[in-house]
Amino acid sequence: MNINYFKTFITVVKKGSFSEAAKTLSLSQPAISFQIQSIEKEYGQILLDRSGLRVQLTEAGKIFYSYARQILKLNGALSESIDELQGVVRGHLALGASTIPGEYIVPKILGQFIKKFSDVEPELEISDTAEILTKIREHEIDIGFIGALPDSNNLQVEKFVTDELILIIPPNHPLASKVKVKIEDILKEPFILREIGSGTRKTIKETLEKAKIQLENLNEIMDLGSTQAVLSGVEAGLGISIISKFAAEKALALGTVNTVPFKNISFSRDLFLVYEKNRFLTRTQKEFIKFALSH
Repeated sequence: MNINYFKTFITVVKKGSFSEAAKTLSLSQPAISFQIQSIEKEYGQILLDRSGLRVQLTEAGKIFYSYARQILKLNGALSESIDELQGVVRGHLALGASTIPGEYIVPKILGQFIKKFSDVEPELEISDTAEILTKIREHEIDIGFIGALPDSNNLQVEKFVTDELILIIPPNHPLASKVKVKIEDILKEPFILREIGSGTRKTIKETLEKAKIQLENLNEIMDLGSTQAVLSGVEAGLGISIISKFAAEKALALGTVNTVPFKNISFSRDLFLVYEKNRFLTRTQKEFIKFALSH
């Protein structure tokens, strides 16, 4: 069977429809249908339930999907191993990242890397740290970027960058006139936090506790599920917050928020590049790791 049929099947499952898969793969919808029907005829099973708004895997489809992914991985590994002998940098590169590195740091580095190695086909998945680590262990992701030090001896962990968290306030806020603010200055201000489980929230909590202040001492008016949502809340004048400097750069440049440095306290955390310690690294993966750590 044509190896591309496996890729088509996986894309249909991920996109949830034949039409979206056709757009992604630059194929016609009849071509997608033909390939799926050919697979089902080959194995004598209906693999996709087409009755709903989104196609769903049947029980046989779940088995096929699992093996199809493994087959594509092995095919990619075969090509990469041969490329390794020739010193070629190309092929698929599966990356995963938590929110801050995934949205504000890794795409820039990846763009520069692709300019240098144009034959590399990257894929970047953004999720929380726990999910990224799970996907690395299950070999769904080659390299991850996370905001918490993982508790595993099976991972190679490299400090990637220090993420400074800064105070953001509406431009006309009274605190904007100060040269520096003490942590006590913000305790009564309406405060917007990331949701429970967020790495940013965890860093704020741990830093405050070192200063003998509990997170509950903040006048929290809401918690939101993304850094961008927090930023938008501050821009709208709903309150103040503490977020990654990387995430605030554009808004600060546009003047939609302001920042004032803290006095005698610093909110920061390290971001890490991780991959499996004992796995075989292709030339492409090695080059990307070296490139990311140097940039």
